[in-house]
Amino acid sequence: MYEQLVVGPHQSKADLARQLGLSEDEVRTALERLEKLDLLRPFGSGLGELVDPRLGLKALLLQQMCGIEARLRAFEEDRVAVMDLIDRYADVHPGGGEPGSEYVAGHEAVAGRLRELADTVDTEWLAFVPGGAPSGSWLETVQSLEWKIRSRGVSTRTISTDSIRCDAGVSLGAAWNGALGSPVRTVPSLPVHMLVVDRSRALLPADPADPWRSVMQVSTPGALEALTALFEGVWESAVPLGTATQPDESGLSPREKELLRLLARGLNDDVIRRRLGVSLRTVRRIVADLCVRLGATSRFEAGYQAAKRGWI
Repeated sequence: MYEQLVVGPHQSKADLARQLGLSEDEVRTALERLEKLDLLRPFGSGLGELVDPRLGLKALLLQQMCGIEARLRAFEEDRVAVMDLIDRYADVHPGGGEPGSEYVAGHEAVAGRLRELADTVDTEWLAFVPGGAPSGSWLETVQSLEWKIRSRGVSTRTISTDSIRCDAGVSLGAAWNGALGSPVRTVPSLPVHMLVVDRSRALLPADPADPWRSVMQVSTPGALEALTALFEGVWESAVPLGTATQPDESGLSPREKELLRLLARGLNDDVIRRRLGVSLRTVRRIVADLCVRLGATSRFEAGYQAAKRGWI
């Protein structure tokens, strides 16, 4: 019915009912629903006055994005509570878990498991290592372990975030790629830390916000095949650390374009910070700059305008 109101004038409810094959009661119910959605203004006893779709539909999209962010915040609170209960259970019942998986809890235990994998790796070491200050310990640890295992002829490939190119980690990244000679590539964002060893074992963080806190070691073939395929897919699109990244035709850097994509998905600043490997201040600075370039007054409108312009 809304489409009918948008594309052409209609004289009455009976007129609409005939065109749509509906009863007048169904037409009346639908018009009331459109009024509640602020897409139609009541006007006398007629059909009402159509609100400009460029305003009404845009407002509905912004409301929906606000609702998505609220649900994401609620999910994050639930996730933190669940992980806390899992950690407490693991302390009382160590060694539990499903066949093909093992839960390792505690910062020292996780570091020990990394060293154990480095000692036993035979042919291949594949790693996702998001950059940025919160992940610095992982970056340094994985780097030092790679120095150790490459001397044994083990093939290593590492993917980090573009943030190591331009923040305090750049000197670490340059030394990593140059002196070690290890293939390192970067992408604008990574979902989590990940390590795949000999395609037979993998480590994944139980809590992406604190990857040292607890991890799952996975050894089931199906899961390992999926994780390896994920790594290979990201590797193909990643840029070697020694190669400069280029802006797109709209003048957006890969990081800016990725941030807009994450904004459009309704992710909050803390999740975006972890994905990009940057600080909250950097996320908010980039968002503010993009809002100015897009003529947007909010992050939600920025996502809408970016999609409208074809930036994402």
